[in-house]
Amino acid sequence: MNLLDLSFKRTSYEAKVLSSIWYECALGAAVLTYPKLHGSLDKPAEYYAQLRQRASSRLEAELEFCQEHNTWKMLLQLLHSLNCETIESFAMETHALSREEFRFLVLPYLETALEPARRRAAEGDTAGAEEMMDACRRHRFFPQLIHDVMTTDADTLRDHLIALLQLWDAEFMEREREITAAVLKRDAEEKEAWLRTLSPEEAVLRATGVEYAPEPGVQQVLLIPHIIYRPFTVEASLPQTKVFYYPVSDTSLPGLRDPYEPPSRLVQIYKALGDEKRLRALKLIAGKDRTLKELTDALGLGKTTVHHHLAVLRAAGLIRVKGGSYAWNPQSLHHHERELNEFLTGSHDQ
Repeated sequence: MNLLDLSFKRTSYEAKVLSSIWYECALGAAVLTYPKLHGSLDKPAEYYAQLRQRASSRLEAELEFCQEHNTWKMLLQLLHSLNCETIESFAMETHALSREEFRFLVLPYLETALEPARRRAAEGDTAGAEEMMDACRRHRFFPQLIHDVMTTDADTLRDHLIALLQLWDAEFMEREREITAAVLKRDAEEKEAWLRTLSPEEAVLRATGVEYAPEPGVQQVLLIPHIIYRPFTVEASLPQTKVFYYPVSDTSLPGLRDPYEPPSRLVQIYKALGDEKRLRALKLIAGKDRTLKELTDALGLGKTTVHHHLAVLRAAGLIRVKGGSYAWNPQSLHHHERELNEFLTGSHDQ
C-alpha cells in the first residue's frame, strides 16, 4: 500500500513545575489511607500509625470516608481545576460550583473521547457513568469511584472534601507549613532550572525516574513536588496534560539527611562512568546509535554482560533506547559537575 503521510506528529511537550502545599495535603490523605504502602515509604510505618492516632475524631471520620471512597483523588482533581491559594478561597469556590459542575470536576478524567460521557454522568445520566466504568473496568479503583460520585449526595461529598483539606492543614500541616513550603519551593526552583537547559523529556526523567515519551493528545506535563509520598512518583492524567507528583530530591531536604551522604543521582552517574567497559560502550554509542548485537560484537563480551552495562548507563540517564538501538544522551552530563561541587562544598556538621 502506498502512503503519503501529511500528518503532524508531536515530537515533544511543554513541561511545567507547580508547587503547592495543598497537593501535599491531598497526597498525605492518600498515603495515610493506604496502609499497604507504608512499609515501602521513606518514613517508617510507625510514623504513619502515629500520625493517624494523632487525628481528632472529626479528622478520623473524614479519613475513614476517604479510605472507603478514595476521595483524595477527587480532592486532587478539584485542586487542579480551582487552583486556589488559600483554603478559604478553595472552600468558597467549591461551594460556588453547581452540583453538576462539581460532579464533573471530581469524576476522573479518562481520555478526550470519554469527556462527553463524563459530562453526561455529571448531569446524572447513568448510561454516561456506565460508559466510563466500562472503559476503565481494569483500573484498581476508578469504577468504584465513579459509582460513588454518582450515588453520593453532591453536597455531602463537597463538604467532606473541604473538611478533609481544612482539618489536615490544621492538625498536621500547621506546625510544618513554612518548612514544607520552603522545601517544595526549593525543589521546584531546581527543576525549573533544569528545564532552562534540558529537554522536557530529560527533565521529566531526572525528576520522576519515568521515561515519558510524547504521546498524542498530551501537550503539557506538570511536575509537582511532594515530600509525604517519597520515594514514589504518582502519575495522573488531566485534559491534554500528564501529571507527575514526584519526590523532592535529597538536596531539597537540608538538615534531614547526613551531609556526607552523596545524592543518589551523583553516585549513579559516577558509578556508570567509573568502569572501562561502560566507557568503551558509551564511546561507541556516542559515535552513532548501536544495537545490542553491534555492541556485543564490538566489545567482545557476552550479551548478558553487555546488557547489564547498558542498564547501568540507562539508569544514569547517559543513554536512551531509540527504536531498537541505544542512543547517546549528551544532555545527561550538563549538571553533574555542579552537583559534585555543591556536595563537596556544602555545609559540614562534623
